[in-house]
Amino acid sequence: MHVGIMKEIKPQEYRVALVPANVAELVRAGHAVTMQSGAGVGAGFSDEEYQKAGASVAASAEKVSDAADLVVKVKEPLEEEFGIFRSGQILFCYLHSETRPRLVDMLLEKRLTAIAFENVREADGSFPLLRPMSVIAGQQAVLQGMTFLWTHRGGVGKSLVAYPGLEAPVVVVLGAGEAGRQAARVAAALECHVHVFEIQQDRIRSFAESAPKNVYLHNVHAVDPAPYVQAADMVVNTATVPPHSDCHLIDRNLVRRMKKGSIIVDVTANLCGAVETIDRYTTHADPVWTVDGVLHYAVTNIPAAVAHTASRALALEVFPYLKVLADHGIPGALHLCPALLEGLTAALGTLTWHQAGQFQQRPWMPPAEALRRLWPSTVTH
Repeated sequence: MHVGIMKEIKPQEYRVALVPANVAELVRAGHAVTMQSGAGVGAGFSDEEYQKAGASVAASAEKVSDAADLVVKVKEPLEEEFGIFRSGQILFCYLHSETRPRLVDMLLEKRLTAIAFENVREADGSFPLLRPMSVIAGQQAVLQGMTFLWTHRGGVGKSLVAYPGLEAPVVVVLGAGEAGRQAARVAAALECHVHVFEIQQDRIRSFAESAPKNVYLHNVHAVDPAPYVQAADMVVNTATVPPHSDCHLIDRNLVRRMKKGSIIVDVTANLCGAVETIDRYTTHADPVWTVDGVLHYAVTNIPAAVAHTASRALALEVFPYLKVLADHGIPGALHLCPALLEGLTAALGTLTWHQAGQFQQRPWMPPAEALRRLWPSTVTH
């Protein structure tokens, strides 16, 4: 199979989906790789490194697409990229299609077979291609967010690093999944008082076994987060609430009661989801805005700030699945690897991701049913 690696064009997005070592392994397995010139430069990988690994380097995304059967990216295609893709190609990247109807239109019109990194799901319920970015996003949420408390960046001049004899800074983390745990650990390492709120008691028990002693775990059914949010210097939201929900973990009234100059960092960046006042996406170039004296940070690609580490971590997890796709193609890989089938978003003009169907009120078909109907020869009897 011919694999294409595209350069990301999202503002301040420097990650790359495959590193040179992955290219070398694909070439040894008999596959061809074409990468767009400069695709890895922002992450610290030169064109020459990819060429030494066996890739061809193309000057444009169009030339990559012309050559490739399978296109791998990091972020979802932007509208200016829609015309690049060819009918019938395989697209493998983060998609988050439920909030992007124009993207879904393109996938269906071009009959792309699209598999979303974020929805690849193993039998144990884990999301292996979300995990590495959740780790990094949780860590960086605290490290990047705290800089907006600094005086020279327009903040109130407060350090999140505790000082002997002064009250410890307070950080509230909503959600105790991977991103939440990482945020809590970083804040705890700065010697903050860290309060983590979670709805699932099994997550609380699991984290309690290894949480630092200055991390306090609360079940939201037993403890009201509001007083802690009001007292916080930073709130990190990692809890997933659907966009434009009627229910919020932090509503506008609670934001009004928060400390002036505090900051909310929303790792999920779901618009009007867990945080009612998160109503826009931001970028690394212009990451924050203020509502009722409280800073809001909703950068959708937090890990891009550490692109070298993030690219290597992502490639470690992505490559085994991509290798299955390259070796077996569609539909063989979907039949052999149920985790990939879970991530199927669209196939040959059929929408297969239920959340996109529900949020956008479109007809959709479960991935397993799509596999049976679209490629019946792969189903064993």
